[in-house]
Amino acid sequence: MLDLIKEVGSYAGLAAFLGVGVLALLHFAQARDVRRLRDWAGRAPERDAELVDATSSVAAERADELRRIEEERRRAEEAREADRRAAALREKRRQRREQGLPEQTRLERVRERIGAGEGRRPAARYVALIVAAVIVLGGGIAFGALAVLGGDEDGAAKGRTTLSRSDIEVAVLNGTAVPGLANRTGDQLENGGFQLGAVTNSNSSFSRSVVMYREGFRPEGQMVAKDLRIRRLQSMAEDIAALAAGANVAVVVGEDRAGGTPG
Repeated sequence: MLDLIKEVGSYAGLAAFLGVGVLALLHFAQARDVRRLRDWAGRAPERDAELVDATSSVAAERADELRRIEEERRRAEEAREADRRAAALREKRRQRREQGLPEQTRLERVRERIGAGEGRRPAARYVALIVAAVIVLGGGIAFGALAVLGGDEDGAAKGRTTLSRSDIEVAVLNGTAVPGLANRTGDQLENGGFQLGAVTNSNSSFSRSVVMYREGFRPEGQMVAKDLRIRRLQSMAEDIAALAAGANVAVVVGEDRAGGTPG
């Protein structure tokens, strides 16, 4: 019995030793796998970046491919359109030959001479020449218009600055109910060397005296206003112009002059 126990014990010890060895191997294998998992988890952002880069690269390549396909399609369509235009042009010229007419119209011949055949753009030098000609022509027209309009105004202004008082006709209107104001103002103007025009009454009353001038005769109005020391100066109203009888300047005497004091 004792021998049997010893024999079984030896077998059991051997089995235990082998079990410990297997457990040690399993432990080492598990530790290695855990370390690998930790390394793999630690590199997750890098893998994401690699995936994003790969996806972006694929998308860019796909976009380039689509652009290339679209460009080829457009070129093919342009080529087909050019063929259709060429066929239509040949048919048109054939019909003209059958009718006994020149193959090309006068406009087509001119366009061909300047380098703009059917379906082609004009040469750059001709475009530049046309643009330059348009600019020069437009500038000439603008300069001429300014010279005509501006010259007339300048000439009139120069002529007015050299006018003497005797060349300025002034109408005087009484804008009050006080009699004799227009006559007194007219005498003052005549004594100052102005040419006296119509002397009459206005259709409405004025509280303040005013000097009115026709369009283009503001300098004359300023001379009259300065001589009479009247501060108000404005364009001539229609009712005043009707009473002024053609005078370019009209003085309307208001209530402020009724007492003989300047306004």
